Amino acid sequence: MMNSMTFEEQTKKIVEVLFNDLIQEKSRTCFRGLQAKCEVRYQGLRVTSAGTFDPAAIAKTLQRLGDEYNAEVEAKVQGILQEENMLKKFRETIEQLSRNSGLEYEQSFLAVAVKLFKCLARSAPAVVEPDLLIQTINGNPEVRGYIERQGGWENLGNREGQHNS
Repeated sequence: MMNSMTFEEQTKKIVEVLFNDLIQEKSRTCFRGLQAKCEVRYQGLRVTSAGTFDPAAIAKTLQRLGDEYNAEVEAKVQGILQEENMLKKFRETIEQLSRNSGLEYEQSFLAVAVKLFKCLARSAPAVVEPDLLIQTINGNPEVRGYIERQGGWENLGNREGQHNS
């Protein structure tokens, strides 16, 4: 990671973009004309002083990965929302779903975590906070190691580019 931000700080920025995207998504549904303005705003989130770290692009990569888990994840949402310790149940559900995938564990973990977070935020926006996903990602040393082996968050999902250099 050729970046002045820590892994935790980068994760926080990425999750904030994901969370803001969910809020903007609801706004876009109501006000389609504002969509172009929202997209321009996301392009402005690029962190140029720290190198190639672009939380908006990384968030979109994570969303694409998470979209593969629609049915499985959506079936678990209500159970998590009913739990008193939502963070614990959130982590347990991610572990369960990510171990049953054909993807590498770490990639599957990220995909399931993002998709589950999006579903929860849509179902109960007043209850779900970005810290739920931030703590879950930052608290998983296997995922952190995976991201670092990729060369940092900015290389997530960019395997083709790594092999061509």
